[in-house]
Amino acid sequence: MDVILHVGAHRTATTTFQRHVAANRDSLTKARTVFWGPKITRGGLFRNMTNGSAPILPWQAKRMRKRVALRVEALRQDGVRRLILSDENMLGCLRTGLEETGLYPGAGKRIGGIAQAFQGHRVTIGLGVRCYSNWWSSALAFRLMRGGPLPRATLREHMVTQPRRWRKVVEEIARAVPDARLVVWTHEALASSPQTVLQALAGVETRPASLPILNASPRATDLRRFMRDCDVDADEFSWPADGRFMPFEPYEAEVLRAQYQDDLTWLAKGAGGLADYIDATQAETRALTVDGRGSSDDGENRYLA
Repeated sequence: MDVILHVGAHRTATTTFQRHVAANRDSLTKARTVFWGPKITRGGLFRNMTNGSAPILPWQAKRMRKRVALRVEALRQDGVRRLILSDENMLGCLRTGLEETGLYPGAGKRIGGIAQAFQGHRVTIGLGVRCYSNWWSSALAFRLMRGGPLPRATLREHMVTQPRRWRKVVEEIARAVPDARLVVWTHEALASSPQTVLQALAGVETRPASLPILNASPRATDLRRFMRDCDVDADEFSWPADGRFMPFEPYEAEVLRAQYQDDLTWLAKGAGGLADYIDATQAETRALTVDGRGSSDDGENRYLA
């Protein structure tokens, strides 16, 4: 079978992708394709694999492989040709990433451990990336409403200087699952085109769908109100006039955009043969990294089929 692991990342419209795939089950059925979303992956099948960022222990991986192998074999005997899994927590937990101020530490080992459950099948791994200034801002805003860290100067400095980049995540996944096809795209170009992502990953054609904004980042006004309710002085942070949450100073955001552009240049030049970059042209993507918000974002703690 063809097994497609749509692993995220968080805050790159994964919910839009999951809703689009779920809304096109008739097309999937005709293509002999089955979809497993977070309701299944977090419902016990991948227990301990999608509920945190702790390393996957050998005994956990062994049990998971047996559970998944039985389910996959049953699908194969029923004539299923493709299995699509989508769960951004396969990369790791967003909360832990903010606490450690690192971009998905241990992502390669986690994806490698999950991919072992599909030995003998053709595996494709899909990863969406996003400009660091907007990605960290979206992650901070999302977690802030759930008791996450405040974007003070020290935390922002760590985010700007932390060494992990999307390129590092891609390289780790490619090393952990060397036989898999790795597909990468940007949130800026394809957040509102889940049908394009689905076609690239699984070869299944679906019609574009009009979907509402899902799990969008809180607006600045909502965050200011929340801070005041928590007895936090919101005025110690800068608040852009456009109503979006952007905790980084202009020079910090510029550094983050430059780092992201380096990643895109590497991807556009072939990513060292490690990944297929399915994005728009480099010039189009560069124009979007400055203030492109996309149509929707994903959540961390919700359950969709």
